[in-house]
Amino acid sequence: MHSIVLTSEQTSESPLLLHLHLEAMLRISGEQARLAVNRQVVPMLGTGLIARTAELAVTGEEIGWRVPVSLSLPSLGDLGQIGCVVVDARTGDIQLKDTDRERLVRHARHLYRGATLSAE
Repeated sequence: MHSIVLTSEQTSESPLLLHLHLEAMLRISGEQARLAVNRQVVPMLGTGLIARTAELAVTGEEIGWRVPVSLSLPSLGDLGQIGCVVVDARTGDIQLKDTDRERLVRHARHLYRGATLSAE
């Protein structure tokens, strides 16, 4: 597995030249991944959640769409991102374990509690 990590010091006013070659057949687009998360995952997690714009992530042999999920409520507005759901870009399979689901719900509850405390 190969990863490229840039710290903020490396990218601040310094030239960056990065050549990367990747050939892959993507079966779904970022928008299709976002829609799949909105239809299949968000209803399981709870009210007020919405899938946002997907980002393509390449990690080793894996190519997936990282779809951010945010908590947004009419009375409180957009409270922020609770996490990401990964959708395999080659197959369209949603990669979400029970522990991932629990973590997303826990983060949503934490954001909600913080927002309601500050609104009082």
